Amino acid sequence: MSFAAKILLTVGLLLSTFAATSASFADTAEPAWKFNRAFNTWSASLDAITTNLEQTENISENDEAIRTELLEIREDAIRARKSADRYAEETENLLAALGEPPAEGEPEEARDLQRKRQAYEAEAADFRGRAAQAQLIIKRVDTQRARLSEIEQGQALRTLLTRTRSPFGWKMISSVPGETGAYVTSLAVAVDEWWQSPTSEEETETKRAIAIGVVIVFLLISLIARHLLVKWFGRDERLQNPSYTRRLLAASAETLANGFLPALFAGTLWFTANKTLGLDEGPFLNLINGFVVFLLVVIASLALPRAALSPALPHWRVAPIKPQYARRLTQSIGALGVLFGLDIFVSFTGAEAGPAFLAAYSAIATTFEVILILDLLRPALWRNDPEWQAGTQGQEEDTPSKSKSEPTPQQITMWRALRIGVILLAITGALAAWVGYTALSVYLIGNLIGTALIMGALFLARALFAEWISIIMSREQVAHWLNLSDEGTSTVRFWFISLLQVLVYISGAVLIGAVWGIPLRDIWTVTYNLLTAINIGGITISITDIASAIVILLITLLIFRLGKALLRDTVLPQTRLDPGAQYSIATVFGYLGIVVSVVMAAVSLGVEFQNLLIIAGALSVGIGFGLQTIANNFISGLILLFERPIKVGDLIEIDDTLGHVTHINVRRTEVETFQRAEVMIPNSELISTSVINWTHSDRKARIEVNVGVAYGSNTELVRDTLLQAAGNVDKVVTWPSADVLFLDFGDSSLNFQLRCFTSDVSSRITTSSKLRFEIDRLFREAGIEIPFPQRVIHMAPEGNHEK
Repeated sequence: MSFAAKILLTVGLLLSTFAATSASFADTAEPAWKFNRAFNTWSASLDAITTNLEQTENISENDEAIRTELLEIREDAIRARKSADRYAEETENLLAALGEPPAEGEPEEARDLQRKRQAYEAEAADFRGRAAQAQLIIKRVDTQRARLSEIEQGQALRTLLTRTRSPFGWKMISSVPGETGAYVTSLAVAVDEWWQSPTSEEETETKRAIAIGVVIVFLLISLIARHLLVKWFGRDERLQNPSYTRRLLAASAETLANGFLPALFAGTLWFTANKTLGLDEGPFLNLINGFVVFLLVVIASLALPRAALSPALPHWRVAPIKPQYARRLTQSIGALGVLFGLDIFVSFTGAEAGPAFLAAYSAIATTFEVILILDLLRPALWRNDPEWQAGTQGQEEDTPSKSKSEPTPQQITMWRALRIGVILLAITGALAAWVGYTALSVYLIGNLIGTALIMGALFLARALFAEWISIIMSREQVAHWLNLSDEGTSTVRFWFISLLQVLVYISGAVLIGAVWGIPLRDIWTVTYNLLTAINIGGITISITDIASAIVILLITLLIFRLGKALLRDTVLPQTRLDPGAQYSIATVFGYLGIVVSVVMAAVSLGVEFQNLLIIAGALSVGIGFGLQTIANNFISGLILLFERPIKVGDLIEIDDTLGHVTHINVRRTEVETFQRAEVMIPNSELISTSVINWTHSDRKARIEVNVGVAYGSNTELVRDTLLQAAGNVDKVVTWPSADVLFLDFGDSSLNFQLRCFTSDVSSRITTSSKLRFEIDRLFREAGIEIPFPQRVIHMAPEGNHEK
């Protein structure tokens, strides 16, 4: 037994042992009494929750606890249903293996077989019953969650429509200064109380000092990283005509330097305050949370517009906005972000603030925010700058992914309606704040600004990523590495950008829904149910499983494609195999990749190998009826690749076609003729018909040149001259040696034939032409005459013409 066979045998034994061990440790079905106990517990919990939901006045106090309990019950019920369905399917498979029971009038089956059949039927019915009970619990949970959401929405609506005291009253106005001072004092007291708070831990001051030190160190690291990013990749004032790629790089770098790094620092501050210091619920924790969110909003509203619009250096813009409007947009968006951040900070820390301060602050802040919103809605600010250029002339790679086209009338109408709607909401929010509907004003204006910030950030990120994808995919190195043609590169770029747009739209919808009051947990639950459990006619379809199978298929195909390119371009050229063998190995590897990819995708969908065999059998029947030609060509292609009677690069002749083989595909073989025409020949014809392969064993070919000389010429001189001509021409080999044959005494000449061999059959025609040129030259030098044909014409007498 060879060493390779021993290795394969050892690996097979190890895999078999692992499979047997895995099977022995497989989980067993849950006992019926245990499932019944869980079902009764779920039912009792749901009954108690139903009773609590009837008392709507207490819902706001424990709604999170109720929602968490419902979610836990639902997850447990889903696991129980999946387990019951799996065991029911396994039991039904065992029952199907026993076959159909005997029909009436047929002999009865053995008692052992009857007992097994009855036991399997009882088990299958029990598991199906469990699945139905678990599904009932899931439906009850969904009903209770919908009821809870309805109650919460009703309470939120009542809160929005509750009117407080208007800030116009003298009593309210006179109370504002005192309550403002009290609010600021409460913030300072919260910090002092936290620092002076008694604790039983001895290391508290040390931990606080360490936490503050960590924040300071991380701040220094962020500042250094920001400085280096801006210095290396940021905008350079000395460069007056930067390319589009350079501008895009600078915008991305400044987004990271002025946006991502400060946001990361804010997140570190929040994590340190909440986790490291172990803060409890209280004023100081609310202050930290409000300050961190304030920082995040301000950072986003200041960094992102500056990165895209570049108000200080107009020639570095990546958006076609006029310079004066770019400065105006940056200032307005930044101011609006600061006001919105202050609103959030006050909402976190305003529990101890007085009603006069809150009403006055809400009215004043809302008024300024509405003024900024109305200013930003002016169409003139967003018109394209006709003088803006994408990049330097002559640099094709520096152009954006797509040109800016004029908006259609439908788009103009849509944006006009959206602008009017935003204006109405903004004015309504401002008026609500001044007449006492503070909660409604905060809801409208805050959500409006939050929606604008989310949309701006997402679409700016989408634009940056889309442009980077276009620039990267336009590089020749990337196309060569991925083995893509120009059309393939455009297709990959299109799908990448389309996927990015889908992700942006989905993320935007989720975040905007959360801003306007739809909890993320509800969005996640609905999305999860849609993606994992769509029931159609008793069949459960999982979009996530389908998507994962597609991703596995594409990734596996990409890996095998890259492996094929590596084999073809790097590994196989280092071997002694001829080019045809190298092509065959690389092609078979590609076919193997397709098979493996399909099998892995099918397995990820839960399709068993037994079912795959059934599908293969069905395909074989289809092949037998209607796909004979395709199957014949496919099998013939495999024969060509393995037996290799014809290889890529061979010069073949079939019927009236003479040319080189360029590709051997699944169904056909491509032959390029000497006229540069591509001829597609079905693989079956190359197997079933006679084919002349001029280069099957070697590339040598014989050349025959016929020549006649005048009678009386020196035949020995003619012979030597012809051999000399063969020796003077390139690509005429010395072995086999050239030879001259005296063929015949012709009517007007002595006929000779020069026979020699060329080293490359592809140059046979050009080599023959060179031989004839050389023979003509040497014959002239030697005085050897090539005669004209002698013709004798007899003229009839005149009398015959008259007759």
